[in-house]
Amino acid sequence: MNLLSILRERIEALPVGDHTYGLKSVLQHVDVATRHLERGQSTLDDTAFTDAIYRTNQAFEGSLKEAYRVLAGEDPNRVRPYDIEEYFQKSGALRSRVLAQFTNYRQEWRNPSTHDYRLDFDGDEALLAIVTVSAFAIVLTDQIAERVAFQQAQIEATSAHVPVAAPTIPLLERSTDLITQFTANFQLGLTRTDIREVEVLGALGGFLAATAPDVTAQIEARLIPEHPDRPDLILAFESERIVVEIKRVRKPSQQLEQQAIRQVTHYMVLGGIAQAILFIFSSPNTGKVSTRTEHIPGINGQIVIITAESSTA
Repeated sequence: MNLLSILRERIEALPVGDHTYGLKSVLQHVDVATRHLERGQSTLDDTAFTDAIYRTNQAFEGSLKEAYRVLAGEDPNRVRPYDIEEYFQKSGALRSRVLAQFTNYRQEWRNPSTHDYRLDFDGDEALLAIVTVSAFAIVLTDQIAERVAFQQAQIEATSAHVPVAAPTIPLLERSTDLITQFTANFQLGLTRTDIREVEVLGALGGFLAATAPDVTAQIEARLIPEHPDRPDLILAFESERIVVEIKRVRKPSQQLEQQAIRQVTHYMVLGGIAQAILFIFSSPNTGKVSTRTEHIPGINGQIVIITAESSTA
């Protein structure tokens, strides 16, 4: 697994925006750090390993600045790096898996190398720093991609004047109608084969924010505090709650559907939620969907399965 290649693919897949130049600089810092590591290994020059970590620090700071630009919606050049780090530490803006990587790199590499100029790092430490900052930049770029897709879908749905299901309709039925409209109106998956699940999740969240502003949508929220399981979405309106799980596929299959049903059922049991939607998003698709309901007798629940029609043979 080449983390540098994965990071490059993630960054290149993002729509061009103000964040583009900064993220490409992050990629360059990681690339140079890797070359410092290789130089130290080949020439036995131990100073190259410390040079590698100074470069990963630049990648760390650059990643945070561009994430702040997108997630906070503010120019990071007007904010001190310390204040940006404190924002992410305390605001809850970062997903838990991203925050874990942020905390790890900050504590293990950035802080020691910044505050103690006498430190010298060896090859193993340089390697670990590169792996850690690369993983952090990848998962952070995924969250940036999700937010960009959210913003674009929100703008598109608003400008297209997509009709909104009445709030008097039960939340499960209303959400089913909205996801059907999302598939028909949102062009993200009609031609692209490289769309990722985080983009679908972000786009659906943006679409719902525009078309159902009275519905609360929590992305990857914990069902129980301190429990690791998180469905893609939890939708809530007044006393109603439903789980929404998204599966992005090239072509739907019975096996995938059954596995996903078991996963969603587990979420329902864990959260005490009796209704759910399983959204199987084919990419590319025709914009049409089929729906059916799976009853879960053990919990007196039901899962509406919405499948986007694949346009592949």
